[in-house]
Amino acid sequence: MSDWHVTPRLHIPCVGQGTEVCMKWHWGGVLLLANLWAGCATAPVVRLDTGHGEPITYTPPKDIEPIEIDDGEFQTVMTLLVLDMRFAIRPEEERPPRVRLASWDSEPHPQGRDYGAWCSRQDNPGECLSLLEDGFAFLDAKARRKMALSFAWDGVWSGVQGAVKEVVNPLALKAMITSAMAAYMLLALAPEPVTKLVAIALTTYIIAYIGLDSFSNLAQGWQRLSVDSEKALSFEELEDAGHRFGRVMGANGARVLILALTAALGGGATNMVSKGPMLPGFARAVLATETNVGFQMSAAMTGGVRSISMSEGALTVGLAPSAVAMAARDPRGQSAAQTGNSTSAQLFENQLPERLSSELEIAQQLGVKPVSVDSAGFTRYASTDRIKWVVTEEGQLRIIPHTWHQTEISHAVASGGRPVLAAGEAELAIHGSTRLGIEITSRSGHYLNGSSKAVNDKVLETGRKAFARFGITFPP
Repeated sequence: MSDWHVTPRLHIPCVGQGTEVCMKWHWGGVLLLANLWAGCATAPVVRLDTGHGEPITYTPPKDIEPIEIDDGEFQTVMTLLVLDMRFAIRPEEERPPRVRLASWDSEPHPQGRDYGAWCSRQDNPGECLSLLEDGFAFLDAKARRKMALSFAWDGVWSGVQGAVKEVVNPLALKAMITSAMAAYMLLALAPEPVTKLVAIALTTYIIAYIGLDSFSNLAQGWQRLSVDSEKALSFEELEDAGHRFGRVMGANGARVLILALTAALGGGATNMVSKGPMLPGFARAVLATETNVGFQMSAAMTGGVRSISMSEGALTVGLAPSAVAMAARDPRGQSAAQTGNSTSAQLFENQLPERLSSELEIAQQLGVKPVSVDSAGFTRYASTDRIKWVVTEEGQLRIIPHTWHQTEISHAVASGGRPVLAAGEAELAIHGSTRLGIEITSRSGHYLNGSSKAVNDKVLETGRKAFARFGITFPP
């Protein structure tokens, strides 16, 4: 507490409002919290509303493990994210002292704390401003909630400080992340569905990493933090409230939140799409999104998810029909892969076997052979205008270039002519270590000629999942 050199008593929000107004506010907050706890007492479910018929009700499996981010991975990625943000770096001697963060006076914010100017230098200043709201002042109940929240990061903040101190004032970054978190939680738990793409993307990332149950606990913890900070009478009580919320988040949850919020502050949902693959465990998170919430992560990043809201123990999602994951389409709430039932998987035969010998010979002459996504040859093929892909009978994703030296390469080359679980074409964007899907289809004259729409949809879903295992997601 040595950093907070201020008078320990806080302004009480009900002073001057009358006892009746005060009591209404107090019991309204208690009832809001009680309703949330009651709604979250049972396992939360997901309602997927595609706009066609009744919403799909999906209950995620109960034995899902969170995706763990260790301290070393956290610091490495945090450094990269902050380096990519356009901060105005100030010499140490020009940085405002820590005591200013808790100042009670009405002095204007010191230079370097102008969030509007900082946001104007980001790729999406509007989204940045919507996250940061109105800065970090300490004159009202909302400000006290932010103060309590700033204490919640204590368990992991040393890792942040060590990662960013050479790039930006860690205290300024903490204020930004705290303001962004406060604005996000208020938006995520608002009665109206959230439609901002950045908030939808944040919610999807967080649930993918920590699970729907933990997200529900996070919502409960936030409501308690709000109530406790409203009635706090000292900074010690704010600190206690913050540390309680920190325990709800846990070290792993706090790291997930800090990374996701930092990515959003660096450029909103657009930046989250481009920086997502560098997050620790991202490939697992892509698959976990489908298991945890029943829709595809790519939909949340590209507008396929129209709205999202959390209330009464249910996450309600408005989304495009194509974004519903196979796990949610299955009436038992599990995909064939999850149940271990692989016998029902349909195999597609090469419909043009008479051409195979010459097709393989042409590919050999051109030096083309199928590669996996994690092989050295992947980038060379993926950088062409278009690729062809197959998922083999063993479940392996293999790709070849669509055209090489002005010669189209046969789909059968990718599989060696053997039957496949899925096949199609795709267009990718490669930039350094970042790999993004632009378009994916189930187009294949060799394997799917004459197939029905239902079959093609299933094939496309298999292809999306195969690429997602390597962190490559496509718009819906």
